[in-house]
Amino acid sequence: MMRVLGAVLTAHYLAAFTALGMPVFMPSVLAQLAPGTPDWLAGTLYVLPTICTALTATGWGRLADRYGRKLSLMRAQVGLAFGFMLAGCAPNLMVFVVALIIQGSCGGSLAAANAYLSTQSKGPALARALDWTQFSARLAMLTAPILLGVAIDRGLAQSLYGYLSLLPLLGLVITSRLPPDTVETHTQHSPGRSMAQSANSIHRELWGLLTVQFLYYFAVVVTFPYFILYCRNLGITSDSMAGLIYSLPHLVYLLILPWQRSNSLMPQRLLLLGLGLLACTSLMQAMLTHTALLAPVRVFYGVGMTLAICGLNRALSHCAANAPAGRLFGLFDSCGKWAGALGGIVAGALVHRYGLAMPFFAAALAGAIALTAATLVFYSGKQRQPYVAAGDA
Repeated sequence: MMRVLGAVLTAHYLAAFTALGMPVFMPSVLAQLAPGTPDWLAGTLYVLPTICTALTATGWGRLADRYGRKLSLMRAQVGLAFGFMLAGCAPNLMVFVVALIIQGSCGGSLAAANAYLSTQSKGPALARALDWTQFSARLAMLTAPILLGVAIDRGLAQSLYGYLSLLPLLGLVITSRLPPDTVETHTQHSPGRSMAQSANSIHRELWGLLTVQFLYYFAVVVTFPYFILYCRNLGITSDSMAGLIYSLPHLVYLLILPWQRSNSLMPQRLLLLGLGLLACTSLMQAMLTHTALLAPVRVFYGVGMTLAICGLNRALSHCAANAPAGRLFGLFDSCGKWAGALGGIVAGALVHRYGLAMPFFAAALAGAIALTAATLVFYSGKQRQPYVAAGDA
C-alpha cells in the first residue's frame, strides 16, 4: 500500500502544483496576453476553473464508479495537461478562456485520487491516505507560488502554462503503472438494521457531512482574498512577511500530519475540536489590534484546520464503505469548490461594505454553525451506530 500511496501522492502533487500555482499570477498573464483588460476579469478567471470543477465533479465520479477509478485518475491528468497546453499557446483571450474551462471541467485530480485510493484500502488506512492527499495539496500551495514567481519575474507568463502541462503528463506516466481497482465499496448494511433504515441513516450522515464540508471550506476561503490587505491594516508593511503569516496554517498541517496517529482520536472528537478551534481563532483574528499576536493565532488556526480536515477525512472514509466512492468523493469535491467560490464573492462584498475584519467574523460564524451541524451528525438519532476510533475499526 505504501508504494501505491507514494505514487498517487507524487502524481497528485504534480497535478496540484500545476493547477494551484498559476491562478495567483493571473493579472501578469492577462497583462501579457490581453493588455488593457479590466481588473475584474482577473478575479473572474481566477475562479472559473473552480466553478467548472464544481459543476462536473459529481458526473465524473459517477463515470469513475462505472468504468474504473484508475481510469478516471488518468483522465483527470490528461484533461489538466490538455487545458494547460492550450492555455500556453492560446493566441487570444477567447481561446485562453476555453482552455481554463477545459482545465476545470476535465480536471478534478483530488477527487479522482481519493476515489482510486478507496479501491486500495478502506477504514483507518483510507482515512490516513486522505490526510496525505491533503498534505500533497498543501505542499503544492506552498511551493508553487514561490517557484513560479521566480519564473514570472524572469519574463515568463502565458508560456509557463505550456511548460507546466508536462507535469500532469509525468503524473499520467506514474499513474499508468498503478495496480488496477481492487476493493469494491458498494453499500454495506449493518447487522440488526433493515435495508431502509441503513439507507436512511447513510443518507442523513452524508448530507450532514456535506453541510459541514461546505461550511468549513467557506470559513477558510472567505479569509483568503484580502488577507494581505488585512495585514497591512495591522501595520505589517512587508508583503513577504504577510505571505509568511498567511502560509503558517498550511505549514502547521505539513508539520503535524507526519506525527499525527490515525488512532489518536475518534473522528467526532477530531472534527469538533478542530471546528471549535477554527471558529475561536477566526474570531480572535477579527478582533486583533496587536501585530505581535497575529502569528501565534495563525498557528492555532492551523491546528484547528488540521484537526478538522483529519476528522472530516475519517468520517468520509466511514461513508466510503457504504456508498459508491467515485460519486461520493466527486460530490464532496464539488461541495468544497462551490463553498470556495461563494467565499470569494462574500469576502469582496463584506470588505467593500464593512471593512477588512468582517471576513473573519463571517468565518467564525460559519465555523460555529459547522460545529453545530457536526454535533448533530455524530450524536443525533438513537438508531445510529457510533463511530469508532480508527485503531478499533
